[in-house]
Amino acid sequence: MKVWKNNWIWHYRYALLAFAALACCCVAAYVLFAMPQVPECRASMRVHNQDKDTAMERVLLVSIVPEGARQLTMLMSGSFFDGDTRYVVDRSVEMSYQRRGSNYTMWVTKNTRKPQDSIVREDMNRRLPIAGQQLHMRIERIDPHHYLFIDNHSPLFVCVTGA
Repeated sequence: MKVWKNNWIWHYRYALLAFAALACCCVAAYVLFAMPQVPECRASMRVHNQDKDTAMERVLLVSIVPEGARQLTMLMSGSFFDGDTRYVVDRSVEMSYQRRGSNYTMWVTKNTRKPQDSIVREDMNRRLPIAGQQLHMRIERIDPHHYLFIDNHSPLFVCVTGA
């Protein structure tokens, strides 16, 4: 009987339970408020647009990098073809987002053009994300390494995470 009363686990049981509850609360708070909810991934995207007499085509490598709980940076690099003219796209787009299930509302907060970017026409710039724009997307997990990004109208691209 005396051995049971001197057991240190039994003696500090309330302190150990309080520590376990505090650890569970810290893990839950990290998962809910600090863990990024958008996957870090890359995709290649090819888009054709037909205007009145000209054909426009975008071939882009899109890299999505989450930064904190509700921020992400989308790095875009590639080419924009207007008929036979080729323009270089090299941008960094910063976005803040709000998640509701697998639906995301994203606001473009900053669009940074890098020195290699050669797009100067306003009608071409409007086809890329611009500051102040609001985007609605749905991100669905296909398997552990593939995510499908869907716009309001159609799928945009399949994004692949690192193995």
